Amino acid sequence: MEKFEELINAHKDEFYRYIYRNVWDTSVADDVFSEAILVVFKNQDKFRINSNFRAWVYKILTNKCFIANREISRRDEQLEDYEDSYYNLKEKEHYSSLLENPKGFLEECGDEIFIALKKISTAERSSILLKDLEHFSYKEIASILEIPVGTVMTHLARGRKKLRIELLSYARKKGIIKGKKEVIK
Repeated sequence: MEKFEELINAHKDEFYRYIYRNVWDTSVADDVFSEAILVVFKNQDKFRINSNFRAWVYKILTNKCFIANREISRRDEQLEDYEDSYYNLKEKEHYSSLLENPKGFLEECGDEIFIALKKISTAERSSILLKDLEHFSYKEIASILEIPVGTVMTHLARGRKKLRIELLSYARKKGIIKGKKEVIK
């Protein structure tokens, strides 16, 4: 039991960030995190000792995020319903460290990034977050999301394309992309 608690404590910040980036509301993220950790503890006897602990927990987290997002969409909450100050994340003038620290970039980006991420499907968003921020392999993501590897690759490609299209003008405005005739592929 103590070893299990140590594993959870070692990754709790990472798990919470993943949940938050999927539900975008701290109160919902807190609830989802609590529910997920409770499920992890209740099902610790189902965890296979030599398997990937992070992937096993991410599967539980992802399922809880899907449920939370489905409930949120049923309530039909709009972005404007949230307090403006909540989403006013600190902006940097220069994003030169984007490639070295993508997590830091996301934490300091403007509302445009938030809005663009909200526009893509939960499966696409989850795939992108698991691949690009949490560095899981395609196979691990497929296991976590319980979908084929090819579907993970499709979600990644489609989600990234949608984000490129949505964020092109923002990237130009912030100087991340220079010039006016960037081709979106």
